[in-house]
Amino acid sequence: MIRINLLPLRDAERAVGRRNQASLVALGATISALIMIVPYMIQGRQIAEIEKDIRDTQDQIKIYNQKVEEVNDLDRVRLDVQAKLQVVQDLNDKRVGPARVLQDLSVATPENLWLLDFNEGNANATLTGMALDNETIARFMRQLSSSQYFVAVDLVETSRRSAANLPKTAGAPVSFTRFIVKATIDYFGRNGVKPEAEGVKEAGADRTGREKNA
Repeated sequence: MIRINLLPLRDAERAVGRRNQASLVALGATISALIMIVPYMIQGRQIAEIEKDIRDTQDQIKIYNQKVEEVNDLDRVRLDVQAKLQVVQDLNDKRVGPARVLQDLSVATPENLWLLDFNEGNANATLTGMALDNETIARFMRQLSSSQYFVAVDLVETSRRSAANLPKTAGAPVSFTRFIVKATIDYFGRNGVKPEAEGVKEAGADRTGREKNA
């Protein structure tokens, strides 16, 4: 009778089974690691791209801020140049202003009205004169108010005076109306509007235009 020892064969089968189990465990661990690592790598790449976009956007913002600052500098230079040009214009206007004031005063003076006195101080003028009647005085004030060099023309006083002390001529009136008129003189011919107010309006219009364009 022949006897066969099967113990080594069983041991070999057990060893093969253990190796297969170990391989399955290693494969499962590898798959689990891949499941966890691959999304992490993908997210890391996406985060890196987003961070790069953020850096590029920040660089563009810095460039735009520099351009905005340059525009603001140009605006300040432009306003400074305009202010200097306005000073030059004011000096020119003030140089020729008194002549134009007297010219407009002469044009505004109607017939049958005579100016006896003209006092001016700190751009405030007082005009004293004689007229044939109140209508002539009213016409004088209207014509004076139409000048861009006379502002706030106001009649202060009127009184009827006899012409007894005046030379007697044929057809001369018996009496005259004495008047006192006060006015503000603008030697720059702006009707009393200050150049600062004009500059503020212009700057406000420029700012509004830039906001609309933005």
